[in-house]
Amino acid sequence: MDFRLIVLCLSFWFAPAWANTMDRLNNINTLLYEYPSRALEEINTLDNITSPIKLSESEKLRLSLLRCETYLQLGENQAAINIARMSEAKAKVMELEEARPYFMNCMAGALTQYGDYRQALPIIDTSIALSREFQQPQSLINGLMLRGLIDARIDSYSNASEDLRLAIAIYPELSKQPFNWSWPPLAYARLSLSQLLAQRGEFKQAYSVINSALASEPLQGKVKAQLLNQVAYMALLIQLPSSDALILNAKSQLPELGTAFELAQSYTLMAQLEYIRGNFRRAIQLLEISLNTFKKQKKSLEVIRAQRQLAESLFASGATNKALTLMKQTIEVATRTSRYDELVLCYQILSLHYEKEGDFKLAYKYKESQFKAAENSYNFIKDTRLLQLNAKLSRQKQELKSEINNNMASVSPGFGFQSGYAIIFILLLITSILSFLTYRSKHQAKQITSFPEAKTEEQKIDRLLSNSKLGGFPLSLILINTLQVYRDDLPILNAQLEKLLREQDLMVNGSNEEIILLLPYTKEEGTLKLITQIKELMIPLLRGNISKIGYAKMQQHDSITSLIKRANVQQLRQRKQRETN
Repeated sequence: MDFRLIVLCLSFWFAPAWANTMDRLNNINTLLYEYPSRALEEINTLDNITSPIKLSESEKLRLSLLRCETYLQLGENQAAINIARMSEAKAKVMELEEARPYFMNCMAGALTQYGDYRQALPIIDTSIALSREFQQPQSLINGLMLRGLIDARIDSYSNASEDLRLAIAIYPELSKQPFNWSWPPLAYARLSLSQLLAQRGEFKQAYSVINSALASEPLQGKVKAQLLNQVAYMALLIQLPSSDALILNAKSQLPELGTAFELAQSYTLMAQLEYIRGNFRRAIQLLEISLNTFKKQKKSLEVIRAQRQLAESLFASGATNKALTLMKQTIEVATRTSRYDELVLCYQILSLHYEKEGDFKLAYKYKESQFKAAENSYNFIKDTRLLQLNAKLSRQKQELKSEINNNMASVSPGFGFQSGYAIIFILLLITSILSFLTYRSKHQAKQITSFPEAKTEEQKIDRLLSNSKLGGFPLSLILINTLQVYRDDLPILNAQLEKLLREQDLMVNGSNEEIILLLPYTKEEGTLKLITQIKELMIPLLRGNISKIGYAKMQQHDSITSLIKRANVQQLRQRKQRETN
């Protein structure tokens, strides 16, 4: 009786202690996104050998994860990678497979901050697969957000949008998870979605998303500062009367930031706001402070971005020589580190500068360099996607091999020939399933009429690209430059083009005086024949000028943006060949 009483008393004593430990760890998870330096202090306190709170092995592993995520927020990427590698290995030894995707996400997050998307993407894909296998919505959200962030940076907007919206939809499932590990706040997912929408030019929708994120939950510190900056930025772009008040509100949040790195990141965002408002001197001051911090902390990617932004502000303020020197340094570093996305922006700034100066020869030279960098960027994206696909296929092959081995092991050796028949049956079944899936993918194009009809041009384009990828049929894009056609003649050109096109083809009047033609079920030979016909009908409308037409063939991971970029590059090559000849 006495023993039972002691056990009962101990259970009442341990339960609050366990609950208190879990509460502290949950609070750290919230704190690391708001005040990461404070979160690190709290982690060090719990991790201290003299700490009165004794953590279980799984809680120690969780504390390592929280430290890893805190280092990410503080910009300590190498430290985060080291912890992630060691802790994932420890999770394997402890047979806590459900913990592995969390450390993979942390490692991939650090690689993403380095700009190393080629290593990060396969790790994220594995993490997402493991999260689904072990039913870990917390790590699944983080993995989807990371992949969405990378897809947005490599112009794969439809994939990014799908991942981010799915991540937001999963948040209600978090309460069902029995053991908490780590998860980002919902506001971060909405911030990423708002930034994606802004990249696509959907400014009003981006403002609505970020505004709802601010109103939906109480926020503090770093995450609140980032959201306020985004709200102010979107308000400026859509020219809201409240934009000045919103900028002041964002500035008032700066004292909440605890480290020089966080402050430098916020200053670069503030500088962008000041640049849009025309306060170039203030933008330069903020960027110089940020750049100094990034250089001291050896943040190479942040240095490139800050220098590019600073050079743009110097051009606008009239400090041309200083801007050119800085831009030259930025291009050298970006070229050496293969930062093609940054090179595209640098060359674009230089081209626009010389165009304003009236030096069209140099403007053309840098525009050509911009297209070359865009082509390299596309090749980089293609190679990255191939690596990602190879990683997926490798994983699927391993799973298939493991399944076959398990089935073979489950067959009793006493059955003799029956075991051989069982193996043959399994192999035939797998072959049949794979054949059926291949057949279905090849005939997917026949089923596209069952989809709901798209209404907007953007929806029609997305639907056409998606159907082409699912069905495996070819699709070509033709880009027609209408700059040399008189405005009054454009309706005539549109009418004549419509006569050439088939019912399933799509014609869109794009920005920058261009017409875009999307041609499903069309290979290169058919595209070239159509271009010849278009050139003939444009001759009377050009009045002696030469037609400028480019084309591109769609590949599996293309977006409309990457297709247009390649068509632009091809158009530029044709022009260069004509000038050479």
